[in-house]
Order: sequence, then structure tokens, then C-alpha cells
Amino acid sequence: MKVDQYSGIIHRIRTEAAAKDFYFVLRIQYRKDLALHINNGKTEEVSTATTAGVGIQVISPQGYMGFAASDQISEAIAVELFHKAAFLADQGQFYSSESNQEVFQLEPLQKKVTITERHPLGSISLENVEAKVKAINRELTDMDERLSVRTILRLSAEEWRIARSDGTDVSFNTPRSFLYHSITAKSATDTATAYANLPGTDLGIIIEAESLERLRSRAHKAARLALELLGAPKLKSGNYKLVIDYALAKGLAHEAFGHAAETDALESSILGEDGRLKVGLKVANEHLSIIDGPIEGDYAYQPVSAMGIERKTVKIVDHGKLSAGLSDVFSARRAGVALTGAERVESFFSLPIARMTNIRIEYENALPMAGDFEAITPADLYHFLVRHKLIEPQEKVLYLTGFQGGQVNPAFGDFVFHCSGIYALSETPVLYKPAIFSGKVLSVLDSVSAAIGPLQIDAMGTCGKMGQGVPSCGGSHYFLMINQNPEIMIGGE
Repeated sequence: MKVDQYSGIIHRIRTEAAAKDFYFVLRIQYRKDLALHINNGKTEEVSTATTAGVGIQVISPQGYMGFAASDQISEAIAVELFHKAAFLADQGQFYSSESNQEVFQLEPLQKKVTITERHPLGSISLENVEAKVKAINRELTDMDERLSVRTILRLSAEEWRIARSDGTDVSFNTPRSFLYHSITAKSATDTATAYANLPGTDLGIIIEAESLERLRSRAHKAARLALELLGAPKLKSGNYKLVIDYALAKGLAHEAFGHAAETDALESSILGEDGRLKVGLKVANEHLSIIDGPIEGDYAYQPVSAMGIERKTVKIVDHGKLSAGLSDVFSARRAGVALTGAERVESFFSLPIARMTNIRIEYENALPMAGDFEAITPADLYHFLVRHKLIEPQEKVLYLTGFQGGQVNPAFGDFVFHCSGIYALSETPVLYKPAIFSGKVLSVLDSVSAAIGPLQIDAMGTCGKMGQGVPSCGGSHYFLMINQNPEIMIGGE
């Protein structure tokens, strides 16, 4: 890897830190990016970039911290950064800064993790990449003259090397890619938009037959939804029995629950009390668990934290009870939980904070369902629910599909999410315009009554927190059933 060449810098910073009796955490990042935007068959943007840089955290013996970073990497610059950060750490005690000495208790780690890319950036020409993405875009615009499609391809080949005073020296790469469609259908009186995406690790998402077929299925499904939404009626607002798909379940797990379980903000979290995680709190029935952790090849994969700590897979909720938090070294002990290595950064310019990777809702005894998720229609889902006696044939049940973001107040557990479409399930499902899905997160978790299908955990996104955006992923079983609850509302008319 490119970051292998910087051993001399690490050795020099160890010498400087030992001379001052200061502790350091050094992060070196090397990254190559490709961005390609196609709008209705025309290229809007093709850009490539290479960035590299170094950030150094320095902690004084009293636990005060300073940080400095540069987008240039050399031994001289690293030494300069170290002394700037050491000066800031020294000054911390005079400005009522918070001190923390937990980092001194870390065990050293030496590790190298290399993910091999089958189709890395540069393996085919940019012209060929552009032609392939144009063809993918054109296939959708050719479906119907009412469709307008913007397609975005992004690749990032990222490497990290992290070293600490205690001898820690880890390096890993996190290649990731995605192809994203924003599909808008327009009529004389109405407009509707749906989205489809496919995450991956490299250019294989536009080369390998299996990826192309999955992307095609998702895109066509989204295009049909956008077209069918033209002229669709609005739903009467109220409380309903619900079925949500895995993308919406990922949004629920990530936005409404995962952030509340991050231990650096427990003072203002519904899952915290006096800054400590409410371990043992019942939040769902005994069949439901919420798990976060790295999965090799996943869009949000990160095997080692930004502090050089092995990232653990964490059962945040274990069979209905709050079991563990997503903790960083500076807040784990205060929160009363084990250290999980949840520290992530957006770039070498950033300071580590506790973040999720791949978060998923798992349910014991989920009912098996055959076939790919993309091939299952609302009518298929209705017949499955009736056949397994999960609903009565004439029962009013809504199926919410797609996740289009939202907002959460972790202090009170209130959430407001947007979906892509709503079906009233029946022999002939009726599609309604998307409406707000809102309520109390603990009420939703406690109302999950069944899960259907295998796990599907490739719902991707970008997680924003404290000004840093990092890749996120996750999901659940194909579908989750949620009982009617007065604290869960579907907006509408």
C-alpha cells in the first residue's frame, strides 16, 4: 500500500514524543477518487482526485489534547505538526479544557488489512467507464418519455496508517464504490421521484454481470414506482398496522437508535441517564436484536478504528434489551460500557468520534421468503402475509417502501422519516403518495411483531455527525411488521 512508505515519519514522531513524554496518535491517509455524473444521457461531470495528508493528536501526561493536520506528508512537516499539537495540549490546562487519560490504557496493536480490488480504478479507461454508465442511464430514460434520470458513479480507494506512542502500527484500505440513480417522472400536473443504488468496492458494480442485473432490477423497480406515483392519491393520516422494507428499517436502526447508542452523546440521549448507558433497558420484544459491526466488502467497512483499535461487532440490543453502546476511547468508561473501537474520521483533518458502520435489525425466527427482494411485488407481499396468518384478508395494512432521509431527536426518541411510496395491501394493492413516517423510536421497536425474508444489509448512505460525513450501511430482513400503535403516525391528508 502507498502508506507503507511512511515508517520513517512514524519513527521520528515516536522519538519526538518520547523526548517530551507526550502521547501521540498519528493518522496518515491516502485516497484516490472518481466521480462521474450523467444526466439524461449527457455527461455533466467527470473528475478524478488524489489526496494525502497526516493528522497528529498529542495528549499531555495530564490528559489534555492538541491536534494538527496537513495535506502534505514529510518528516519535517510531521515534526512541525507534532510540536504544534503538543503546544495546544500544553495550553489546554489553562483554558478549562476537559482532560482524559483513557488513551494511556490502550493495548498496542500491529495489524495490516488489505482488501483486494478485482476491478480497481484505472483497470479500464475513463472513456470506457463513461460509456458504460451512459448506457446504464440511457436504459432507464428509454423506458418511458416521462422519465428523467441522473446517474452518479463514485469510487474511492482509501488507505490508512495509524500509529501510537505505545507501538501501535496498523494499516488498512477501504475501497468503496456506488452507482446511484435519481429517477423523476413528470406529467402535465404531477412530479414524482424515486431512487435506486448499488454499493460495492470497485468498478465491478458496472462490470460484473451479477451486479449489473441487481442494479437493473432496482432501477427498473424505482422507475416503475415513480411512474405509478403520478396521479396517486394522498393517504389519510393516522395510525396503521405497517410493513416496512429493509431500507426503511436501516434508517430506523441508524438514525433513530444507533446515534442514541453512541456513548459520546449519552448526556442527551434517550438511552442514557447521567451520561451512562441504560444497560438492561427493555426496548423491544425478546426476538429483536440490533447489531453494528464491520463486514468485509461492505460499503461502510472499516476493520480498525481511527484510534488504531480493532473495531468490534456490537449487539446494541440483545434479544430486546439494551446491551452495549458504540463507544470510543474517550467516553466508554464514563458511559459504563466496554470499549468497542467505534472511532471514525472523515479525513486526516478530522478528530475521531463514535460512529456506526453496518447496523442491522435481526429478528429470531424470521419467516423464510424465497426470491430476490427486488422481484417481490406488493401483491406478493400481501399474499405471503395472508398465507402465514400475519394479517386478515380484509385488514388495513400499509407497506412503506424506500428511505429518503429524515430527522431524529435522540434526547426524546422522536423521529420523522420520509419513504418513497406507500401501498395499501390487498389483492390489488393501491399506491399512495409518500407520506411522513413519524413517532417514538422505542414505540416502533416494541411494536415490531415479525420479520420476513433473509437479511438484506446493503442499504447505503452517508452519515453526518459533527460536520463529518462517513459511509454507512445496514438493513434488516426483507420486511418488518409493526403493529398499530398510537405513537406511530403516518402523515398524509
